[in-house]
Amino acid sequence: MVLISSPIISTEKGIAALLTLSLAVSFLLFIILKRKRGNDYQYQPLPPPPGPYGLPILGSLPFINPNLHHYFADLARTYGPVVSLRLGSKLCVAISSPSAARQILKDQDVAFANHATPAAARFYFRGSNPNLLLAPYGPLWRTMRKTAVQEMLNAASIEVVAPFRRREMRRTVEELLASARTGAAVDVRETTFKTMLNMMTSMLWGERVASAGEGKEFRRAIEDVIELLMAPNVADFFPVVAALDPQGLGRRVKKLMGWIYKYLDMTVEKKKRMMAGGERRRDVLEALLDLVEMGNPEAPFTLDNAYKLMVDLIGAGTDSTSTTVEWAMAELLSDPTRMQKAHQELDAVVGKHRVVEESDIPQLRYICAVVKETFRLHPAIPLLIPHCPSSQSAVGGYSVPAGTTVFVNVWAIHRDPCLWGKDAEEFRPERFLETGNEKINFYVGGNDQFCYMPFGAGRRACAGTAMGERVVHYMLASLLHSFEWHLPEGASMNSEEEFGTVLRRAGQLIAVPTIRLAKPELYS
Repeated sequence: MVLISSPIISTEKGIAALLTLSLAVSFLLFIILKRKRGNDYQYQPLPPPPGPYGLPILGSLPFINPNLHHYFADLARTYGPVVSLRLGSKLCVAISSPSAARQILKDQDVAFANHATPAAARFYFRGSNPNLLLAPYGPLWRTMRKTAVQEMLNAASIEVVAPFRRREMRRTVEELLASARTGAAVDVRETTFKTMLNMMTSMLWGERVASAGEGKEFRRAIEDVIELLMAPNVADFFPVVAALDPQGLGRRVKKLMGWIYKYLDMTVEKKKRMMAGGERRRDVLEALLDLVEMGNPEAPFTLDNAYKLMVDLIGAGTDSTSTTVEWAMAELLSDPTRMQKAHQELDAVVGKHRVVEESDIPQLRYICAVVKETFRLHPAIPLLIPHCPSSQSAVGGYSVPAGTTVFVNVWAIHRDPCLWGKDAEEFRPERFLETGNEKINFYVGGNDQFCYMPFGAGRRACAGTAMGERVVHYMLASLLHSFEWHLPEGASMNSEEEFGTVLRRAGQLIAVPTIRLAKPELYS
């Protein structure tokens, strides 16, 4: 008798054997991986942060609000304080809570110590070292930051160059006097930007930027570079085309930086001739040239690095400072009672028979509260400079892959009613005079609570915090002390925002100054 096996029975036995083998292999792999990974939380399977699905290829690009800080705040209300989304092919994560910010800026500070570099900047940097702002965390970055702090941004250096700031502030007051006498309106942003630019160049190499000719072109070039780096760029959303620079933004940055370098070349040659003749003022440029000459065994520091560092200091100092002063003036012009309160404090502390000095600032408690509140409600860098983790990380219980662009939405944190009360959206300087809040400062994320971070926190926090704080206080106090201010007849206040790397007002503030000091010579 011949036995013929059923094909169905054979197939069932084969499948059963295959399943048994698969389960055994899977179990063995599980045991091996578990032993290998141990209890390290970094390898625990964590989900990605929640967020909108978006469209194929484009992701969420068609749906974003141009005011990204508003858009990310809206997403946080739907998905929670850690949100992920794709903008084109780029994975982005937005953080909107102090606890999540702390994990990035303190607990895992080294992993998140790199900044995401805009495509236009990468195109310009191609073949050369990046600047202080965007350099990877490492020896070159440490050298540039150390140099900036030692030569210009520490407490002693800030005091040494105080006469330059005073000179430029008095020049501005004198120029505004002509408008005050005729009743002409003044562009506050234009005025403060020019003042700050002249302060910065004076502190860097001892000379102000001329108001005409090449000095004026230098100023315009700095402004244009800032604008180009802030502009929306398709290469940021689709890095595969970044090398082509499809919008030409990188090429325009490169051209402008070439012109800026030529201007700096003339400045450096002039400085070298002075140094060779024995005339030394020990300003920042002299220190940078000495560093280039001596060399640095840890990280080579070239003239190109020196130029980029100076452009960094000028670019970061001018736009953010002038924008903050403009916001403060706009808020006070919108509230005559608080404007009067600021004037009353200035009259009580300084009086009308001398000018404001930087040494007066600690006694101007209400002016200081106005500045803190301006930074809270209108942080100059609303999303900070985006961070980019160098390794797989975990934030808020979610997985954040290496290379992700991470935004810390300080604008949303600063307006969170759970942190700042029901009036979190209101401009109320008095909150910083109340018990407890008066100790909140610009450093370490607002008294280490990460609820107040206008200058960021951690390793990549703004190196110029002390300088920026000093100049904003001094400039605002000087403008308010020297003049009464009001809007032109028939004008209304616009409080809308224009998103960018720096959070500007949607329209420039135009205001009319009038004389308020007793002695005409105080305007000289």
